[in-house]
Amino acid sequence: MDKQFAYQQRSLNPSTIWILFLFLGWSYGSMNKMGKQIFYYLTLGGIGLWALYRLFTLNGAIRKYNKDIAFDCGFTSDEVAKLGLY
Repeated sequence: MDKQFAYQQRSLNPSTIWILFLFLGWSYGSMNKMGKQIFYYLTLGGIGLWALYRLFTLNGAIRKYNKDIAFDCGFTSDEVAKLGLY
């Protein structure tokens, strides 16, 4: 299987994740952190504080997740940089 195709299938679309987060509070679940997502819901987003924190850290978390996926798919550091993940 082509590594570019594998990356496209497994990577997160930032727009989709932002929409899910803003309307449903869903972000950790998309990044394979279901325990954290359940805890987020149970605490109502840390009574708003955790949600506020997530507003400022979500872009970085998406970029890190996509960078890890790129390395898992066999991309080199140069190829990852060209994807804009550094």
